[in-house]
Amino acid sequence: MWLTVSCWSATLRPSHEQLTILSETVEYIFTDRYMQAYSNCDQLNDTIPGQPIHHLLYAGILHAEMMDAEEYSRGRTFLAHIDSSIKILKNWTRKNPDDPWGYFFLGSAYGYKATWHGQKKSWLKSLIDGLKARGKFARALKIDSTLYDAYTGMGNYHYWSSAKLGKYIPFLPDNRDKGLEELKLAADSSLFSNKPAALGLAWALIHEKRFSGAIRIGRQIYNETGGGRASLWILGGAYWRMGNLRNAEKYYGELIESLRQTGDQNYYNLIFCRYRIGVCLFGMGKHELAKHEFEGLMSYKVSREVAGRHKKTYKKTREYIEKLQKRSSSP
Repeated sequence: MWLTVSCWSATLRPSHEQLTILSETVEYIFTDRYMQAYSNCDQLNDTIPGQPIHHLLYAGILHAEMMDAEEYSRGRTFLAHIDSSIKILKNWTRKNPDDPWGYFFLGSAYGYKATWHGQKKSWLKSLIDGLKARGKFARALKIDSTLYDAYTGMGNYHYWSSAKLGKYIPFLPDNRDKGLEELKLAADSSLFSNKPAALGLAWALIHEKRFSGAIRIGRQIYNETGGGRASLWILGGAYWRMGNLRNAEKYYGELIESLRQTGDQNYYNLIFCRYRIGVCLFGMGKHELAKHEFEGLMSYKVSREVAGRHKKTYKKTREYIEKLQKRSSSP
């Protein structure tokens, strides 16, 4: 049961069985097996009226799946699950103010909302929910400093609020180093948040141009997940940013193969990967192969929304195709 009652207080600390379910669900997400993740989520014995932990985990799976596909039409469903979880957990923490796990789960729910608003570039909403998340995580850690899973949320907030929101909101302190330390602690010591923390740390390191550390994490997740897409995005992104064209082309190629195996696509990610592969091939002097990638990505029939999001990609692709045509026509 989620609800554990001792002679002192009630707590939402997961039982051994529930920790196993949570850890298995994380593994399913990182190995791109979303249907198994949803099925595993349904095994949770969430005995609190309204099932807030089930809502939270379901929303987490849905968010990961939407990000993986770059398709966000189920956003309302995601927010409905998050808001249901928040409503019930707020009531729980009012009645059980000494339970660190209640604050941890509530902070996680606010953290998802902050991330969602950030993806939509609603920076003020992202900051407000991020501050709420930070406050709940801080309260959890004040009660129990060994609840290391909470450092995943704290680390992501401290790093990305400084890195992304600092330029819009001048009064925010620069907590990037603190965020990196917290993410590393969570990656090393969490009960079930190790991989999400490691993933957050890797992307932060890429943003910091500390590519060797990000690649080390990416390879570890790659080996542990059999080449799950989360690891491929890290490795492709790190090698791309450091200018290692051969390895960037390799991992973006693996991403394309993995994405094609999923079946239904809106083509957003395929366009992204094929563009970067084309640039890599062009830079390595493999001009015919580069042309094949550029022309291939331009051939996809996409929605207006995807076309709009890739407006700059299409513009740059046309420029590369023109360069290649001039090269082939010159004596």
